[in-house]
Amino acid sequence: MKKPIWLLLASLLAAGPAAGQQPKVEKPSLTIATASLGLTYLPLVLADRLGYFKDEGLTVDIAAFPGGSKALESLLGGSADIVSGAYSNTLTMGAKGQHLIDFVAQIDCPGWVLGVSKAKAATFKSLADLKGMNIGVSAPGSSTHMAVNYILTKAGVPTDAVSIIGVGTSSGAVAAMRAGQIDALINNDPVATILLQGGDMITVAEMRNREDSAKVFGGPYPEASFYSTAAFVKANPRTVQAVTNAVVRTLHWIQKATPDQLADAVPPEYLLGNKKLYMDGFQATRGCYSPSGLTAREGAAKVLEVLSAFDPGVRSANLRVEDTYTNSFVEQAEKKYP
Repeated sequence: MKKPIWLLLASLLAAGPAAGQQPKVEKPSLTIATASLGLTYLPLVLADRLGYFKDEGLTVDIAAFPGGSKALESLLGGSADIVSGAYSNTLTMGAKGQHLIDFVAQIDCPGWVLGVSKAKAATFKSLADLKGMNIGVSAPGSSTHMAVNYILTKAGVPTDAVSIIGVGTSSGAVAAMRAGQIDALINNDPVATILLQGGDMITVAEMRNREDSAKVFGGPYPEASFYSTAAFVKANPRTVQAVTNAVVRTLHWIQKATPDQLADAVPPEYLLGNKKLYMDGFQATRGCYSPSGLTAREGAAKVLEVLSAFDPGVRSANLRVEDTYTNSFVEQAEKKYP
């Protein structure tokens, strides 16, 4: 069987540079689009703040968007080189003939909370009661929107029986819930913790740890990853390796960091005005961060199963998850940062 191009490239990388030469990245200045600056995508922010990208010879410009669909658009439009976003995008775009490759995972469960407003809580009995509600997602077409579609389908609610409203993943999402513009919300931390601790919503589906997430999706559900086009990975293997090195090193740092170390490393504006609530959100989400950066086939297959439940395009595309991710760059990074 012919080996995928990224496996061949990884073999060349493993051999190392010739004697007396230093490996050079093909693209030392990169734009990485991110689906949000919430805790789900924290490894991207920390890799930059801790200087790990710089250590790998990279200058990274982080372009933050209110949802994964917008970050994906920036990649396909050529304004970003790599996306820090949902692994599921490799599958939905694969169904449309666009080959994307996930090359390092950030989390092993999505880190979301689906909650309903305080006003709706008294009459809410089951997920079927989401019918007719205005539901806030990060952006229409994003991974949070896909998750809502799956949860609705599983509960027997037609996806067109609700109104989907894009509210972002920051202060705008908090304001939308508090102002009554939405009846329910799926979001990550710190937004979820701010609204829960403030009494503005109650949890109806918890996805911030592996066990509860598995109850929602029926198994492991990898969410945030770094991905790019297969063409970019093929043309820039040392650049992709350098990004992976920095991210794997960051994931190791997260496993050992104290809450205070984390708070000191995160830009103040990310705290949404309340350091304690941000740290509470981090603690609630911490169990989702990947310890290694590896993408498990079981998890990738589960995401495909979830998407196929409500997306006929994905269901009929006959996709192979093995074509949508590679662990070869992570395996090399683990040798450098064991």
